[in-house]
Amino acid sequence: GAAPVGPDGKLLGNCACLIQPGKLLISRSGRSPTDAINYSRDFPVCVAFDKDRWQVEFRAESDASRPSSDTPLHWFSLVEAPRAFGWPRGATFVLHGHTFATSEEAALLGVPISEEETLFSTKEDVQALSDLLRLHPYPQHKVFIRKGHGFLILSETMQEAIDTLNGLLERKALKGARGAE
Repeated sequence: GAAPVGPDGKLLGNCACLIQPGKLLISRSGRSPTDAINYSRDFPVCVAFDKDRWQVEFRAESDASRPSSDTPLHWFSLVEAPRAFGWPRGATFVLHGHTFATSEEAALLGVPISEEETLFSTKEDVQALSDLLRLHPYPQHKVFIRKGHGFLILSETMQEAIDTLNGLLERKALKGARGAE
């Protein structure tokens, strides 16, 4: 799926939802695919992100409920990019997974990919995403690949993001099947 299970048994994917300007629900890090979803535990509320200290301010049920390590990418995508790039409207949901992360997959799917590979969730990672979003603005573009990291789908709703992902998976399967013939 979009969020494969890593070697530690935890999901390698996450999502975020803009619930009001400057306030995001972001899925927590370290969730097992067998954990029952508990919305108050699994979705901390992020109320600020300090780029200088590279630190998120959030509210959660417990200290164990920390937002995803990809919070800087989500914060930039949903809070900062619309204003920075003058988009007529911003996305309200982002889905991130590690299913698509290569130039070959980007070409196969016809989606933009960043030129450079960076460490995850660093200032350089956010800058590479910023460059991608500036060159390929939302809502004309909704799917982006961070080279070596994974995809981001920007949308208005969770269902729209899931439908987009399912379309990408079907497209990859169809094109892969044609290539195998």
